[in-house]
Amino acid sequence: MNIDQIGNEFDIIFIGSGMGSLCTASLLAQSYGKKILILEKHFQPGGFTHEFQRKQGKYHWDVGIHYVGDMQDDGLCRKISDKITRKKVQWKRMAEPFERLIFPSVSFDIYGDPEKFKADLKNKFPEETEAIERYFKDIKKTSNLFGKSIMMRLAPPPLDSLTGLLGESNIVTLKEYLDANFSSQELKGILAAQWGDYGLPPSKVAFAMHATLVQHYLNGGYYPIGGAGKIFDAVEPIIEEFGGAVLSSVEVKEILIKDGKTVGVKAKALRGEESERDFYAPIVVSCAGAYPTYTKLIPESYPIPFRKGLKDFYNKEKMTTSLCLYLGLSESPAQFGFKGENYWIFSSSDHDQNFSERNDWVGSDGEIPNLYLSFPSLKNPEAKNHTMDAITFTDYDHFIPWKSEPWKRRGEEYKQLKDKIIERILSTLESRFPGITKIVDYAELSTPITNEHFTSHPDGAIYGLACVPERYKKEECPWFNVRTPIEGLYLTGADAASPGVAGAMMGGLAAALAIAGNAELLKELRN
Repeated sequence: MNIDQIGNEFDIIFIGSGMGSLCTASLLAQSYGKKILILEKHFQPGGFTHEFQRKQGKYHWDVGIHYVGDMQDDGLCRKISDKITRKKVQWKRMAEPFERLIFPSVSFDIYGDPEKFKADLKNKFPEETEAIERYFKDIKKTSNLFGKSIMMRLAPPPLDSLTGLLGESNIVTLKEYLDANFSSQELKGILAAQWGDYGLPPSKVAFAMHATLVQHYLNGGYYPIGGAGKIFDAVEPIIEEFGGAVLSSVEVKEILIKDGKTVGVKAKALRGEESERDFYAPIVVSCAGAYPTYTKLIPESYPIPFRKGLKDFYNKEKMTTSLCLYLGLSESPAQFGFKGENYWIFSSSDHDQNFSERNDWVGSDGEIPNLYLSFPSLKNPEAKNHTMDAITFTDYDHFIPWKSEPWKRRGEEYKQLKDKIIERILSTLESRFPGITKIVDYAELSTPITNEHFTSHPDGAIYGLACVPERYKKEECPWFNVRTPIEGLYLTGADAASPGVAGAMMGGLAAALAIAGNAELLKELRN
């Protein structure tokens, strides 16, 4: 279906087809019969839940879902997933341990059992037993407050309520918490090792964000059986059932506003004749992120009181960006001892140092200092061929010279840079797991400008706006609210809650509650 084959009036229009949109749209279609239009810039809908394939469909990768927590039967994320997909998506628990942390002087395995996690930490660091007990209590109460605020207030809790929970008004960041409670640098490194899941080191990230993430994974990691693409495949028929549609390769250029109210969007087809068309709805929900929504999609002529503040926030705390090497393997990686767990490989237990060195390796030789490894084919029982992902962080600036070049046609110098990075990642993998490069049949590197091209996220950042403490100062950072200053315009996705697919899902629920104007959806999910 193309842009000219459908009507132009809907109940709700969604900008982007990521998890936030899919969640909000499915809930509102099922519970309130809403006729919905979802417009997606990428040719493959699903946002960071979509899949792609290479070598005539031999190898499949998910671009954003590496693992998700809280998918046990009684988990809220599982209940939301079951509701929005009508239980069409099943989740497989990852092999245990589901996280393997590797530092120069210590290794540690994380199991999806909070009591075992706690006991293993105490056994390794007996002198820190009391602090470890306190840590898990602080994680739980901080995370509970965060979740309750998202559900009841449709926004993260204010910063002062979070710091008050810890009994220390001067503890705001993760680093401040760790330094105040623990002596061992190795233990601090272990507790903060999942920082790659929100993209900021301990000195920058709010303790509240860290607490929410740790609590999310306490009961293990899960992976969608059949791959992440099953999520969109399950939601699209629900949208269509209520008269709605999903259009891909269609970019929203502007949110239409009349007399202070949202009335629709101006969209452009990115294929064929590239025709433009206006679509109308009294409600528009943006899953494009707060920054693109307020600085690009809302006309500059329309007054947004905090537009400058948002730009200043973004420029001050830009999210780190990543490189992902997608590998197709001729044989199973299980022969090297992998069972489907994640590997976090660090050059130091000091994650602020790891973060500060994220750019140093690009122009030098030798091993990549920090890597995250994922094995989609070992997580997915329906995979027919084997795959692997290797991810590392570095800044967008290295790729700016090619940002305006068309996808897959960025020239020889860009290709040479990518080839060098691929070679170095493979060399690093070979040094740690001898023989593994012999089974590499296909390799493709994704850079920040690829992410920017398809998502319109500034600098190709994968996690939205930074989860620094200022994010939780509602009066200073109102752009994180689900509701916007424009009547009928709402935000969904990660910027409406927290980073990652599960965070975007929670943002989706918050947006649905705001639009519905009551808590009936929440009661349905809890029952």
